[in-house]
Amino acid sequence: MLDTMSGSPPGVTRDDVRNLFARVDHPCTPITAAEVATDLDCQRHAARATLTELAERGELRSKRIDEASRVWWSPDESAAIGPRSDRSEFAAFVDAVEDYAIFMLKADGTISSWNAGAERIKGYEESEIVGERFSTFYTAEDIDEGVPERNLETAATEGRVEDEGWRVRKDGSRFWASVTITAIRNEDGTLQGFTKVTRDMTERREYEQQLRRERDLTERILETVPVSIYTIDFDGEFIGANQRALERIDSDESELTEYSVDSWDIYDSEGEPIPLDEYPWTRVVETGDPIYNYECQTDVPNGRRRWLSINAAPVEGERGVADRVVSSIDDITDQKEREQQLRREYKQTEKLLRTAPIAIAVQDAEGNTVLANGRAQEALGLSEQEIIENPDNADEWEIYDADGDVVAPTETPSARALATGESVLHEEIIIDPPSGERMRFRLNAVPLFDTDGTIERVITTGEDITELKKRERQLEQRKTELETELSEILDRISDAFYALDDEWRFTHLNGQAVELLQRSREELLDRVIWEVLPEAPNVYRDKFETAMDTQETVTFERYVAEIDTWLEFNVYPSETGLSIYFRDVTERKAYQQKLEESNERLEQFAYAASHDLQEPLRMVTSYLQLLEQRYSDALDDDAREFIEFAVDGAERMREMIDALLEYSRVETQGDPFQPIDLDAVLSDVRADLRLQIEESDADITAESLPRVEGDRSQLRQVLQNLLDNAIEYSGDEPPRIRIAAERSGAMWDVSVRDEGIGIDPDDTDRIFEVFQRLHSREDHSGTGIGLALCRRIVERHGGEIRVESSPGGGSTFSFTIPAVEEADREGIDTAAR
Repeated sequence: MLDTMSGSPPGVTRDDVRNLFARVDHPCTPITAAEVATDLDCQRHAARATLTELAERGELRSKRIDEASRVWWSPDESAAIGPRSDRSEFAAFVDAVEDYAIFMLKADGTISSWNAGAERIKGYEESEIVGERFSTFYTAEDIDEGVPERNLETAATEGRVEDEGWRVRKDGSRFWASVTITAIRNEDGTLQGFTKVTRDMTERREYEQQLRRERDLTERILETVPVSIYTIDFDGEFIGANQRALERIDSDESELTEYSVDSWDIYDSEGEPIPLDEYPWTRVVETGDPIYNYECQTDVPNGRRRWLSINAAPVEGERGVADRVVSSIDDITDQKEREQQLRREYKQTEKLLRTAPIAIAVQDAEGNTVLANGRAQEALGLSEQEIIENPDNADEWEIYDADGDVVAPTETPSARALATGESVLHEEIIIDPPSGERMRFRLNAVPLFDTDGTIERVITTGEDITELKKRERQLEQRKTELETELSEILDRISDAFYALDDEWRFTHLNGQAVELLQRSREELLDRVIWEVLPEAPNVYRDKFETAMDTQETVTFERYVAEIDTWLEFNVYPSETGLSIYFRDVTERKAYQQKLEESNERLEQFAYAASHDLQEPLRMVTSYLQLLEQRYSDALDDDAREFIEFAVDGAERMREMIDALLEYSRVETQGDPFQPIDLDAVLSDVRADLRLQIEESDADITAESLPRVEGDRSQLRQVLQNLLDNAIEYSGDEPPRIRIAAERSGAMWDVSVRDEGIGIDPDDTDRIFEVFQRLHSREDHSGTGIGLALCRRIVERHGGEIRVESSPGGGSTFSFTIPAVEEADREGIDTAAR
């Protein structure tokens, strides 16, 4: 029967250990606690306790090898009893030990004995090492520093010395050694020598270093993961947490024991309290099974309820039994809010689809229609249900392409988008219903994909272009008639023409040329052009020479003052000279001038129109205010509020008209580009915004700004709009604004960065459109055209404007502007200095 008395540690019995020693080949073979634990599959401390108990009972012998290690062996019962047998037994033990180098040193450090373990570890046989100095095993560095002699001196003085360090084998390789040197003295205290026990600790040292690295890595991971991690014992008490978790409960590690699971209230998706016995940690303790992605809600110190995703798993203790729970908690409130936002946006999108002023139909992945908006129903003369289910006479409906060829059901735009995953745009089709007139549509079919890239839907939009096509055919017919008439006119018109040889002499010219040049043939033929036409060298000699030198056609226009005429030249070179065709384009030039004047008049008209629009608004405002003044006593609060709304609306309309007028003038009323000092422009803008800056306590810092090529007035407007926005949208804190510039090729990239309320990245394109606002007028004033005006000005300068922002993270508006060429630096706008 197994010896299972209460003194034996759990997990291993004395009989287990006795049987293990009975199986060894030699009774004196030493065994460590680790070897017993491995063989018997038990905990090391249990094996060590049983070995110690058997040694105390006299069944085993034991010896400490170093500070942390001890071996046990079974004595040889066949040996004689007495001191000599003990010495023989110990000598046999020492000789049998292979995991330790055990040998004797004389008092002077000379090796006097050698065991099998020493030969295995150090590589020397007994015959080649006995009589040598024990410093043979030390590194050259340790020998230079006197480590061997110092160890012997310490052992002789204190009785023993323990050391760890690099040692050298016979083959020159190094190993990490744990060394114990013990002094041996006779009865009168005279030093006889030393025992030296060496253990190869290389693998253990590497293992410990690896454990330290892994522990450090684990700790770093726990401290840097973006989730809270807790360790909870089976009583529900918190016993460990990472920094993220401590920050979440606003505590430090010393206060962690004050928290427990039952002090934490959590709620289900409906906001109902979850009983303690249904907490995820409680369920893990009860079932022993992990829980993943458990979603619940809890209240945080600021009073706001947050969504959590909890993972929890049991962790085994030293005896292999779970005694605690490790739990990770991720705040998924933002994710939940995004999901709710997506649901709201889905409903809004569906509403937009249904109310859009164009025909829209939606098909699922199988090509079945799942939505048809009102415009689609109206165009087809069918209800949505009929479109979804197909009308009874669906086979009688015919679809043709723009050329009149029949379109198969698999070749419709929506079917092709569904089959290929690519958008089909601007496709014209003809629908021939069983009754009624043919209809023409311009269709766009766009596939929509899920997160895996699989097509979920196809949205088809259709524009009824039946009437448009009728008008196009009428216009095309008229165009053909006009082209015929124009062709007849052109056939009766010939350009003026003359030819020059390689010495610039006239060789040929036609009557039209004679008429335009106001010279007779006799005056021109065989004469050098530069001699008979005095204005020619200054007007077009450079172009003629370019054509001759490059042998490439040159086309240009010149004004000839002598004949007060604009001429268009087409110069064709050859090896023998030039053929010049030219025509009088004075009328065209005059037309261009008239066009420019017309544009100016149109702008004046726009100005007058804006004035005429504002006059009724002013009248409305005045009479409303007069109404309020004269009949104030007769008006109730609602009436006054209505008047206030009307006056405010009229004022906003006036501001919008002014802004639109200013927007329309960017191209036509801009000044010519010239070198501009942006530092001077910024100084003017600061002065313009001085009142806003002081009232908001704004802090505006700017690097030295560059000189650029542009319209000073318009660039001033861009900077003023951007700074004004940065101040307006600063939030509750005083505005902090930084202006900088960076060279990028031929352009300067100017940025205005603030720390304000920020912008959702989805809105960064929309804000540059006319009248696009992200906030109500009650929160922030403005016309909604400022950024659109900035973009138009920047684009006029050949640049682009963009914004980088996030909600609550501030915004950085950047725009590019042409740099000043080196040759232009002297011409910097002095008025800006």
